Amino acid sequence: ISQARQAVGTLKTLFASTESLIRSPMALPPPEGHIELNGIAVRNPEGSAYLLRSVSLKLVPGDILGLVGPSGAGKSTLAKIIAGALSPDGGDIRIDGASFLDWDPEELARHVGYLPQDSALFAGTIGENISRFAAHRDAPQDEIERGVIHAATQAGVHQMILHLPGGYNARIGEGGRGLSGGQAQRIALARALYGDPKVLILDEPSSALDAEGEQALQKAMNTAKARGAAIMIVAHRSSILCNVDRLAVLVQGMIEHQGPQAEVRDALEAARAHANVVSMKPR
Repeated sequence: ISQARQAVGTLKTLFASTESLIRSPMALPPPEGHIELNGIAVRNPEGSAYLLRSVSLKLVPGDILGLVGPSGAGKSTLAKIIAGALSPDGGDIRIDGASFLDWDPEELARHVGYLPQDSALFAGTIGENISRFAAHRDAPQDEIERGVIHAATQAGVHQMILHLPGGYNARIGEGGRGLSGGQAQRIALARALYGDPKVLILDEPSSALDAEGEQALQKAMNTAKARGAAIMIVAHRSSILCNVDRLAVLVQGMIEHQGPQAEVRDALEAARAHANVVSMKPR
């Protein structure tokens, strides 16, 4: 009897502590896209080191933020955090002042467009992939089709898709099998643009693109910016970053510089010049 009472007490404590997870979040109005990260921290899977440490950052509607830094700095991890694909181990992330935890994940995902580094297409038709398989959520078919063509046109892939055998009904394998790397990346961009999301996170979106694809990407970003989307792009190619409004530099999981593009570039040039002077001094 004593053990049973103790077990009941433990269960009551557990249920009380997880009540907020069980309760359905209250429906919030569609966001404008103001994203604020405060003190974000992420540990590696083993828990032995930090991938991100005390990262604070803002995304602003109608503004493009470029995220740069060396390989292994944590840029893709940060992109996943903002896209809602990964939960931080510490810190707070908010959209229009509301915590991401206050949103129903499925509802929040409608307002976020995310293009991961590996495209991450799924087995199915091209149209299903662009629509994020909206038919499985009982969305009206005519609405889905209009949204798919609109997103593909914005991404500059409508004509390319029409020339594929089967067009939008062409079936692809897991990971975009059956498409070239550039085709998969451009279709994944259309998926990110589906539904005109208020937040757009692009992780190395030009890595597999040719010159035509890169131009289409620039045009898509400018269109999204003009309609008031908050955009973050992770990139190494300087040509993709030429039109960004602000830059953030991530080094070893921490933000070293952030601000208007010209100011950050000047700060980086000054740091390089200082490093060169120091390295040239006789020892």
